[in-house]
Amino acid sequence: MSAQPPPGYARIDLGKGYSVRFGPVYLDRTNQRLAFQVAEQHLNPVDTCHGGALATFSDAMIVAVWPGAESGQAHTPTITLTTDFFAPVPFGAWVEADVELTRQTRTMLFVQSLMSVDGRKIGRASAIYRNPANIKPGSSGEKA
Repeated sequence: MSAQPPPGYARIDLGKGYSVRFGPVYLDRTNQRLAFQVAEQHLNPVDTCHGGALATFSDAMIVAVWPGAESGQAHTPTITLTTDFFAPVPFGAWVEADVELTRQTRTMLFVQSLMSVDGRKIGRASAIYRNPANIKPGSSGEKA
């Protein structure tokens, strides 16, 4: 299994807790892309990437389009997340997500992504996040 991400990516810190257990995630901010490599902890019983792992990865897509989200400076709680899976993803594969901020309102950020492995589409995700401009610092998402 290669430890090197695709060109243009840098490892990012998504914080503590579950994010650490998930493993490394890589960001190419210039192209608004995220990536991770399918490792042992991401596998399901038939040795392909678990849908829950792809959903967890998808939930991080906000960091590709909202500066500060990866460091916790801009807290962007998830309001809703939808994931669709097109194809199985094998152990060791690099999953890349092209991310787009499709709409921004005073209180919400609408984001979508297409996930691929070696140029083959394997899934898509869409999410609504709370706009950090209207969150009181230190809160769980209450309006300021």
